[in-house]
Amino acid sequence: MLPKMTSTLTKALSDSLSFLLNERFQTSPQHARRHLASALRSETYHQLQLFQQLLCQRSATPSIPSEISHAIDKILIYQLNNKILTKASSIPAYFSVERTSSATNDNKAPIKLSLWRGDITTLTDVTAVVNAANSELLGCFQPTHKCIDNIIHAAAGPRLRQEMHRLMVAQNHAEPVGRAKVTPAFNLPAKNIVHTVGPRMGGAKQAPQVKEREQLASCYRECLDAIESLPLDENGELSIAFCCISTGLFAFPKEIAAGIAVETVMQWCEMHPDTPVTHIIFDVFMEDDLDLYAKELDSLARHPISQGPESSIPCQLAIGLQSPQSLIRARNWILDADYLIISAGAGLSAADGLDYTSTSLFTRHYPALLQYGLRCLYDTIGFSSWPSASVKWGYFFTHANLIRNWPKSPLYASLLSLTSKLGKDRYFVRTSNADGLFAANEFPESRVSTPQGRYEYLQCFAKCRPDAVFPTSGFLDAALPFIDAQTQTLTDESLIPQCEFCGTELTLCVRGGSYFNETPFEEEEDAWYDFVERIRCDEGKSAVILELGVGLNTAGVLRWPNEHLAETGNEKFRLVRVGLGPSACVPFELVENEMAVVVDGDVKSALEILIH
Repeated sequence: MLPKMTSTLTKALSDSLSFLLNERFQTSPQHARRHLASALRSETYHQLQLFQQLLCQRSATPSIPSEISHAIDKILIYQLNNKILTKASSIPAYFSVERTSSATNDNKAPIKLSLWRGDITTLTDVTAVVNAANSELLGCFQPTHKCIDNIIHAAAGPRLRQEMHRLMVAQNHAEPVGRAKVTPAFNLPAKNIVHTVGPRMGGAKQAPQVKEREQLASCYRECLDAIESLPLDENGELSIAFCCISTGLFAFPKEIAAGIAVETVMQWCEMHPDTPVTHIIFDVFMEDDLDLYAKELDSLARHPISQGPESSIPCQLAIGLQSPQSLIRARNWILDADYLIISAGAGLSAADGLDYTSTSLFTRHYPALLQYGLRCLYDTIGFSSWPSASVKWGYFFTHANLIRNWPKSPLYASLLSLTSKLGKDRYFVRTSNADGLFAANEFPESRVSTPQGRYEYLQCFAKCRPDAVFPTSGFLDAALPFIDAQTQTLTDESLIPQCEFCGTELTLCVRGGSYFNETPFEEEEDAWYDFVERIRCDEGKSAVILELGVGLNTAGVLRWPNEHLAETGNEKFRLVRVGLGPSACVPFELVENEMAVVVDGDVKSALEILIH
């Protein structure tokens, strides 16, 4: 059991919350105290969530006291230091723009145009990132908005809002559309932020007129003009990463915006042959944006001064990842460990391509289900508005067949190779994923625990008896010839699975309520608890829990038990938590007692660094 002590991070967070809540409820100190007491009883993730909400809603004035400002920065720097950063210089060119000849640019390299899908707040080695702002330039004050303005301000910290307030007071009017202002990046890994206000449309279906198109083009030109006045890097060069401007809440049509962005940047490059700008990155966040920009960049092949395309994969290709110190520490822990526990959530399956949040995957494999308002696999979990049992089982069987034929993965192979260094009896896998991909990738079933169930079994929904559980494969093989290719519906209702004991319709043997039958998984659960007890009793030996992509949906299954092992294991269990956003947070006491580290980044990228 770890000694009870207040870590410096815990104190920084507590002090920050105390200040922000007392300021928020100035007229009701008792109300503020109740909020603070409640917050400090919650887990670290919820405290950080409240911390970000209060900062998001806070005005730029009055100034934050220096000691609180330092505490806030301490938390933000801690979060930054856990992130896997991407070096802008390593993102490959999609196209290169040759410079038109002049007396001063004979030795200058072509201008790289890159396309990258990722979090703009994790870009390092870049002169500036672009923020699509509103006309007040003070950031977004609504915590639930997932706009780029919010994301950048949250990562940069409140000093950014204070600086923008200073600039706007001096300016004494709202920022015009199509202009640009530069500020330091504060707690971002980039050097600077360029803020620009794009045109706002009246609605998603409103077509932009000449004025709005020119305003959007002006945003790109002004941002490029603005960074030319910034200090050059050690190579005498400048670089910039553009977000998608005006295509979110401002509702500028994405297809038109992508065309304007690429065309304007290309024209600017032609008009500025002597520019020190050598790298321009189009950073997108959504899958459809990636496709739109790739299409526009492909059209540059016909342009007389462009070279390319140089990259057939426009993002996440051979990019240089900057390892956080936490990842280096995690690697050393794993190398020194006597035992390994692989604790895997949905983030691992997503890293392998089976992403339950992906709209493109769902559209590709389940197009007939879009008419029911379903957009991704997560939408089907608990869905009860199936028009018929034939449609429901058409989906279940189609999905079971997709998973059964999911290709073997280098990701799982690398995890398997990691276990081979320890020996077959010194590792165990515990996963909330029901897809069975560990077994499909040659992990012995005796080393895998699946407490949430698996798709490979169907069970009686009435749970009429403990052994009313049946292999899915027989029902699946019988049904596949009768699933209509267009409607994805099971055309023969006699093939809807029924319990051979009571005649009740079967359902997936996956935890979704009190009906779940745990019988098929009891033996592996016993093996799991025996493994943990073996580690506890093995004198002088220790284990690392490598937690991959475990979110908050099933925190009681993996997340909290893993923390409990690290907290109460007498220093025999260390936790390495890998994931994005909510998945990347542990109690600060565990971090500062060196019993846990956080790696905030894509699971696939983290594993590449950890294992190779």
